[in-house]
Amino acid sequence: MEPIPHARVPRSTALFLDFLSHFEGVREFYDHRPFDLASYQAAAEGVRAQNPNRSALVEILETQNRAFGCSEKSLENIRRLASSETFAVVTGQQVGLFSGPAFTLYKALTAVRLAARLSEQGLPSVPVFRLATEDHDLEEVASAQTLDDDYHLVLLKDPGHAPAPRAPVGRIQLTTTIESLLKQFEDLTPPGEPRDRLMADLRESYKTGEPWGNAFARLMARLFAPWGVVLLDPLDGAIHRLALPVYDRVLREAETVRRRLLARSEALVKAGYHAQVHVAEDSTTLFLFSKGGRQPVTFRDGRFYVDDAKPLPPEELQAHLQSNPLDFTSNALLRPVVQDSLLPTVAYVAGAAELGYLGQSQVLYKFLSGRAQPVIFPRAAFTLVDRRIERWMQKYGVTVEDAWKGEEHLSKKVASNGFSAGWAERLEHSEKEIGEMLAGFTRWGGSRERFRAPRSSGPSYSPGTSALWQASWHRPSRFRSGKFPAFIFSAARVTACSTESSNAFRPIRRSTRLWSIKERG
Repeated sequence: MEPIPHARVPRSTALFLDFLSHFEGVREFYDHRPFDLASYQAAAEGVRAQNPNRSALVEILETQNRAFGCSEKSLENIRRLASSETFAVVTGQQVGLFSGPAFTLYKALTAVRLAARLSEQGLPSVPVFRLATEDHDLEEVASAQTLDDDYHLVLLKDPGHAPAPRAPVGRIQLTTTIESLLKQFEDLTPPGEPRDRLMADLRESYKTGEPWGNAFARLMARLFAPWGVVLLDPLDGAIHRLALPVYDRVLREAETVRRRLLARSEALVKAGYHAQVHVAEDSTTLFLFSKGGRQPVTFRDGRFYVDDAKPLPPEELQAHLQSNPLDFTSNALLRPVVQDSLLPTVAYVAGAAELGYLGQSQVLYKFLSGRAQPVIFPRAAFTLVDRRIERWMQKYGVTVEDAWKGEEHLSKKVASNGFSAGWAERLEHSEKEIGEMLAGFTRWGGSRERFRAPRSSGPSYSPGTSALWQASWHRPSRFRSGKFPAFIFSAARVTACSTESSNAFRPIRRSTRLWSIKERG
């Protein structure tokens, strides 16, 4: 495994790079340094002081995880959370088809490793994975992509059966299409015992009529059973009742919440960074379930609006919250505050984009929940290369970073390295053969001048055309035996590798196409 600094990874943002390597530059946007044990100790003290309702939380988590078919290790970790001396390393992701993008698994694995490391350092911690079941963007989770034997991307997609437009994905059911997708995925996966185990987990999890969030949770419970990852589904009335105080404060302080977020976005831009999430002038960070869908709640002139319909007085919306808390959900900026008001979170494992909006959310933590933001820890990132690709990389002297630079750069490097590798020795050998052949020709009583056929018998050449190229075209009949044909064919191979239409060049073109697909995937 070769580590590659994030500074050399394409499209890494300035905010992300400074967070990793120059934390002082972003210190005002985050509460803790990510690589300092003292940060985790300070965050743990903040959790102890907050004293969340652990007994109610443990009961909810145990009910949810049993329904997902979790391991005994997960149940053990849930029970550990009942102690005020146990903390959570949290991460989360959308509930994508067949686990979604690969980094979903990388986030969970990072949380597992960080929790283990903190436990070794005297801060007992368990990994928790939050399911983004409240999101309403079905297109973002409805498909998965894999590769066929020729490294072409293959799209697998279930359209989903949604009860209404903008319905939360946790309530959308899988259709009968899922059965054919499972068969297609199996056919595209190399046979063997690992495939058999994976397909058994997938078929046990993804079934016609199963809610999207449940299918994802069942698969994650199986994949991470050995490490006891605890799953949290926020699309639960009991969870929303626990989070009710945060939602209530957001409604009461809607104007202040918006001003804080707008000021933070402006500060990020002024510091030379970016605001990951756009904050509208009428934003409240809340959504309300209405007519089966998730509608934004806005605030203008002292009144609330749901999907820009008729205005609602604040007291009416607050009464709705008290009677039906599950109808209210948070946007990306409020979500981490709600999450960490429920969990004893000492650290959150985030991707680069998440890290951007967590820099905005930081201004809401103490204001809404009374506690500081937990430590933000960057998730691990990997580029996986199979053995077949690895052999091509070695053969043509290319690296993963070459692939990142785009198809044109990669094509040139593959062509250059593929042509040059080994040809110095071959040309030296051919030159020796030419010398021996001409020496023998002179001994046979001939003249070296007779070696050249009349120019009219073949193609014309510029003055700089190499003797090798000319010799490959001019083939006097009297030299079609012995060493001379050996030279002809040797020279012809040199010629072939300089023309894209030749068979000799096709492996290079194939590797270029293959790599461009791999890079985009």
